[in-house]
Amino acid sequence: MNLGVNMSSSFFPTIKRIIKLGLTNFWRNRWLTLGATLLMTLTLTMISVSILMTYLLRDTAALINSKIDLTIYFRDDTVVDNSITALMTRIQGLPDVTSARFVDKAAALAIWDRLPINENIKKPVTATNNTLPRSIEISTNSPDSIQSVVDKIGATDTDKIICTECVSYSKNKDTVNRLISITKFVQRAGLVLSMFFGLIAIFNVMNIIRITITARSDEIEIMRYVGASNAFVRGPFIVEGILYGLFGTIFTTLFLLAIGYGSSYYAGTSSGALSFLQMINLDIFQYVLAHLFDLVLIQLGIGVLLGIVVSSLSIRRFLEA
Repeated sequence: MNLGVNMSSSFFPTIKRIIKLGLTNFWRNRWLTLGATLLMTLTLTMISVSILMTYLLRDTAALINSKIDLTIYFRDDTVVDNSITALMTRIQGLPDVTSARFVDKAAALAIWDRLPINENIKKPVTATNNTLPRSIEISTNSPDSIQSVVDKIGATDTDKIICTECVSYSKNKDTVNRLISITKFVQRAGLVLSMFFGLIAIFNVMNIIRITITARSDEIEIMRYVGASNAFVRGPFIVEGILYGLFGTIFTTLFLLAIGYGSSYYAGTSSGALSFLQMINLDIFQYVLAHLFDLVLIQLGIGVLLGIVVSSLSIRRFLEA
């Protein structure tokens, strides 16, 4: 019983001394600490930017996919609305169809009036002289399923009221397929680039921490000479590795917020290089804020884990000597 008390009473003071020594070394070796922290910051920045790019590509691809829909038109104005709504009901029950909306002549005219086209072209089309076709706008759960939906709609159209050569997908099939292929390629390329830059950054921080520990080899030898255990020698370096990850996360987060704010501000006041952000309605600062919690957790996890693992592996060769 007393042995357990003694072990407990010696364990916590030892941990406290290890933490204190780690903090002291972190602040005392300012230049080495600064170099390791800056490189950790660079590492986490590269990883964070890669993650943000992956998120952005994913969201952009999802936005593009959501805009790829299907519109069907009808043979002529003699087709009654009841036949169209009956067909729409059958279409809504098809697999892969998420929604279907009947656009009658009044709705078609409202859309026509909003189009940015010449007023001379718009004027002849009025409520009393409405030659615009009626249609059904259909959304699917994936652009890949559009062709399957088109085939099923053709089978569902028992009254043959659809103008088959007027189906939007039939006219733009090649463009849609090419757009789908491009978004998939960009997503894969973004993932590969993220992994590539992440590995480069990790190797960089491994090297700087090894250099930091090697530069203090004399200190390690003295600690071993006076009888310090391997755990006591290793402990302060692990504490320093945790601090590299912690401060790297803080600096990286502040840097990303500053870059995001600056980019959004510049994009809003200039028609130059960042004006394209307005075209896709993207506010980088708000985008960073929206993903900030995830980014901080990832940065902290990677930074602390990397600091601990690299410090432990780098000091091992001195302890085995």
